[in-house]
This record gives sequence, structure tokens and C-alpha cells, in this order.
Amino acid sequence: MMKRLKRPTVQLTSLLDLLFVMIFVSLIQSKEVPKQAEPEPAPPAPKVTKPEVVVKPEVKPEVKPRPVQYSVTATFHFYGPKSNPGLPEGKYAMQGRYNRKTGSLQLGGLGWLDRPEGYDMVPLSGEIKDGSDIFRGRIEFQQCETFTLQRTAKTGETPISGTWKGLYTCSQGETGLTLTIE
Repeated sequence: MMKRLKRPTVQLTSLLDLLFVMIFVSLIQSKEVPKQAEPEPAPPAPKVTKPEVVVKPEVKPEVKPRPVQYSVTATFHFYGPKSNPGLPEGKYAMQGRYNRKTGSLQLGGLGWLDRPEGYDMVPLSGEIKDGSDIFRGRIEFQQCETFTLQRTAKTGETPISGTWKGLYTCSQGETGLTLTIE
């Protein structure tokens, strides 16, 4: 019998390896060498221009509407004027409402701060025209009449805040009054 000779065979993986090496070498050889970059031209010099004058619109502060009704507190301080010096002095707290539209002011007593014997608190109702410094009205109590007060100092937050001085007349005669409205 005759023996068969084995032919040498190239394994498939070896061939594939060889093929990859050849492709790699081919790629390396075909790759271009990068050129040296040319310097970029200098940017153009900026243009000198006059600055624009920007006119901002005038911003007016927001005007809040003034209330029509104000709740106020006051101190009613009465005393004997030069024409009636024998009267005692007294003081009490008041509370009320002022209507700016009509000028109407109504005040009622809250409590005594300094009460002379035999005296009672009296309510006031009258009118202060918007922007005026005169408060005229009536003492809403038996045997009392009208009063007129002049503002001598402006203080506080309401249009009528301040110190008001003048006279009123009741059964005890002419009486001095200083009304301090908060």
C-alpha cells in the first residue's frame, strides 16, 4: 500500500492575519503627512466709533391712590383759657374716622388720661376741607356749642395729622382745647 503524502496546508487564520497586515501597511503608506499650518492673518483693527447716547425713559414713581377714609386716634386736652382761667385741666383719648372726600371728621372718647371731677368726655363732629388747616364743628353734647381749631403743627401720616388748637364753649364757659390727631 502506498502511503499518501500530506500536503502542507496553510491555515485560514494565518492567511487572514497576513491580509490584515498587508492592509495596515498599505494604509500607512498612503497616509499623507500633515502640512505645517499657515499662520492665520491678524484680525482687522476694530473701528473707533463714537459711543451712542442712550436716553433712558423717565421712570415716574408709582403713585398710590390716597384712601378716602382714614381711621384716626387723637388726644383731647382741655384747659382754662385766659378768658376763663378757673377751669380745671383734663385729657382723654379719642378715636374716629375722617373722610377726605367730604372733609367730615367724627371723634368719640375712648378713655381718660387725666380726668377732673365732674367732667365727661364729649364727642366732636366737624369738617376739615382737604388741604385746610381749620377744623370747625360741633360738640355733640348737651349744653355745648361749636368749636374752631387751627392746625399749629403737621405730623403723622394722614392729611389731618398734627396739633390743632382753639376754643369751644359748653356749660362751663369758653374752654381751651388742644387736639392732637395721629
